[in-house]
Amino acid sequence: MNRLTTTVLAVAIGCAGVLVTGPAAGAFAPLGCQYKVLWPTAGVYENPNPNSVVVKTKHAGDIVGASTCEGAGHNEYGYVLVTTDAAADNRGWMRSDAVVQI
Repeated sequence: MNRLTTTVLAVAIGCAGVLVTGPAAGAFAPLGCQYKVLWPTAGVYENPNPNSVVVKTKHAGDIVGASTCEGAGHNEYGYVLVTTDAAADNRGWMRSDAVVQI
């Protein structure tokens, strides 16, 4: 009887631990924004304007993104922030028409 009580108690404590720590672990995972490239080729710009230097080229189907969902505009063009080591500040910009959020 002692062995059965110990086993039941251990299972109950184990389940309680999972219930307490399970949701908290997921709360700290930043999702950010991810996009799928639609255009056959799309430039990643140093700054959010069409006259900026293209630091990288992405292709249809590529997944890009950043830890924040930041956007910018220049005249009639919209841009979304993407992370890239090709930019001086690790922040690149892609035309919002070239991507779709996933």
